[in-house]
Parts: sequence; C-alpha cells; structure tokens
Amino acid sequence: MADTKAFEGCSIKNAKIFSNIDDLEIDLISSADVEYSESMFTDTIEVDYVVSNISGGVRGKTLMEGLPLVGTEDFELKIEDALGNSLEVNLNVNKVTPIRKDTQQETIALRLTSEEFIRNEERASAVSKRYDGKISEHIRKILTDNLSTEKELFVDETSNNYNFIGNLRKPLYIINWLAKKCIPSVDGKRGESAGYMFFETADGFHFKSIDSLFAQEHIKSYIFTDTGESLPPVGYDGKIIKMDIDNRFIANQKLRMGAYNTKLIVFDPFNCKYNIVEQSAIDSEEGTTHAGYELPVTNDKFNVEPTRTTFMLKDTGTLPTGDVKEQVKKNKEETFEVESILNQAIRRYNQFSIGSVEVDIAPDFSLHVGDCIFIDAPNTGGEKDKHIGGKYIIAVLKHAIRSGGKGITKLGLVRDSFGRAGKPHNGSTLEAN
Repeated sequence: MADTKAFEGCSIKNAKIFSNIDDLEIDLISSADVEYSESMFTDTIEVDYVVSNISGGVRGKTLMEGLPLVGTEDFELKIEDALGNSLEVNLNVNKVTPIRKDTQQETIALRLTSEEFIRNEERASAVSKRYDGKISEHIRKILTDNLSTEKELFVDETSNNYNFIGNLRKPLYIINWLAKKCIPSVDGKRGESAGYMFFETADGFHFKSIDSLFAQEHIKSYIFTDTGESLPPVGYDGKIIKMDIDNRFIANQKLRMGAYNTKLIVFDPFNCKYNIVEQSAIDSEEGTTHAGYELPVTNDKFNVEPTRTTFMLKDTGTLPTGDVKEQVKKNKEETFEVESILNQAIRRYNQFSIGSVEVDIAPDFSLHVGDCIFIDAPNTGGEKDKHIGGKYIIAVLKHAIRSGGKGITKLGLVRDSFGRAGKPHNGSTLEAN
C-alpha cells in the first residue's frame, strides 16, 4: 500500500476563464478537478477541467449563461505539486459538457486545448506555398507562420532536403507527414536512422528524432516495491505506486506492421522499372540508438519473407531548386530518398513501443512527455528484473488533481528494445546488471 501522504499537497494556483464578448474574467479555482495531459501520439496539450459553480454567480446567472460559454474562450491555468514544481499553460475551450444542473449549482466539464489546435482548423492557416530546403526549417516556418505560435520550438536538425507545395493542407497534418521523411543531422553529419516524433509539452513544441529520444540520459529513477517504507532506496528519486506491464505482445500484429522485417517496392515511371528494398531490424541495427541492449528475435521460420510491403512511386525531378537552367539539369535527380528512408522509418515507428509499461507515481509536475526515466522492479526471485527494468521514454503523461489537493501522476512509458541498460541514478553505487 502506498503512503497516502504522497498524494497530498497539490494545488491549483490559477484558473481563469475569459469571456469572448467583453473583459469579464471568472476565477474557477474552487471545487475543481483537473487532468492535464501530454502525449506523443497527439499534437497538442489537453486539459479536462471539471468545475462546479453556484447559480447566479456570473452576471446573476450560471457560468454557461452568464459568460456566456460557447467555446474558444481563453483559459489560464497554473498547478503546483507538493515539491513546488509548477506547470503553467494558456489554453482555449474546445468542448463544453454539462454534467449536472439544479436550482442551486451547475457542474460542467471543459475540454481545454492549445490555441494552435484550434487555429489548425482555420482556412487562413492552411499550408499553401512552396517549401524548399531542409525539413527542420519547414517545421519552424509552418509552426510560426501558419499556426502563429510564439512558444519555444525544440527542433532536431534534419540532414535531408525536401521540396513540396502545401496544397492547402492543414499545418499539423503536414508536420506529421514530413516526420516520416526525416534523417537527423548528428554533429553536422548525416544520421543513420530515420523517423521523427512531433508533440507539445508545457515547455513548447518538439520535433525530435527517435534516435535522439532514446539517446538521452535519464533524468530520474523510480522503483516499484511492495515494502512498507515510504522513502525509496538510495539511488532512486521515488517509488512507483502502481505498475502495469503491457504483456499484450501480439505477434501477428507486430509482424503485420513491419516491426521486424519490411519490404519496399519502388516504381520509377521514367524508365518503367522497379526496385525492391528489404530491411530487417537485426540487419539494420548498426547506427541505430536503442533504449535497451536487446532487440526481440523472432522464430527463424517466420523470417523467410518480409511481413509488410509498401509500394511507392520514385519521386524524380519534382520541384527542383534553382532557376530554369538549374531545374533542367536536376530533372533526373531524386527528390526524396524513398529507398533509404521510408522503409526504415516504417520499422522504427513500429518498434517504438515494443516495450510498454504504465506507472503511477506521486505527483511530479517537472516531468514531461519526451523525458527519459529509469525504472526498476523485482522479479519473482526478488532480484531486479533485467527484462523489464531500464530506460524508458515518457510517451503519455497525465497529472490529475482532485478537490482537496490530492493528486497523482500517471506515465505511459515506451522503449524499442529490452534489457536493463544503465544505472538507476547518476552517481549511484547500484549495479546495472
């Protein structure tokens, strides 16, 4: 049983909603439940804010009628954990759900999202112009020019160029579309592993290569034990209150997605020829950064043929850079290195969450999606589990605060390999293996 004191001490420091029609602002701190969410699999931050207000408290009416609450309203939120870590965001109302209403009180649930999420739907934000050059520069321009963000951008530099025309597609769609086409630049040189992730945290927007995520040093270490002690052992920053290991390892699904072995068939319309590229996870391991030290090995009898096949047209001579004379010279050059990038990107995305664990810890608002942490858990023999333990990336994060100041942090952790690589904490004397 977890020490209940670990759940206490959270607070809502600021919660204000602003009317769309005038300067009216309403304080919504009292009697509220908050669930703050970041995820690598959604583009922006989300917050669920459930509040009860006394009827007649807003211009003599309920909040819904008095503000009036119609969506897109500005919302300021600041929350703080027991350690003094604060989290502050400015959001907008995207969804309003009435829960309960009587003559005395009204309870409503507000779904809050980032301004950029709503702006993404505006026609004026659509990506229309031509883009030439590095993909990392395209990402910065789309976020600042099309989505008008003023938030900090954490963009890993890409080594490859890609020219395209937006064709009035939505900015967030374009960003995720480009993520599959990227090779990182490492120390000024071309990286060897494709695939990027795009997500938002309270710090800003992130466009990060998968390799850079797994190459991080872990910032905190946690251990799951059933001892009655409230404090974690030496070398760990905290205890895991609850741990769910995702053992739903469904072989046919992984094979179908191409996590281990893929085939790419590329057709060149210029010469009416096609090229076949096959790549296995084991064969392409060199140059790829993993969280653990051991990739899953499938039965040899299922490795005879690739389990996922992708078909692509070779992109040749499309939108070359330069004047007419230069463009003519480049009309036979490959626009996108589909054979060396796409196949690997498919495999890396499907390897990304081969190892998956969900944990509950005491509220810690300093953590964000994209951070690397270290976890440990005992196996049935009492020793540290070398299969489950090790480095993980936070892929999903939820900070929950309930009325009365109790809270919890829930983490969805992923990694692309197995093995307890590394040590629990920098400077710790605990052995890794």
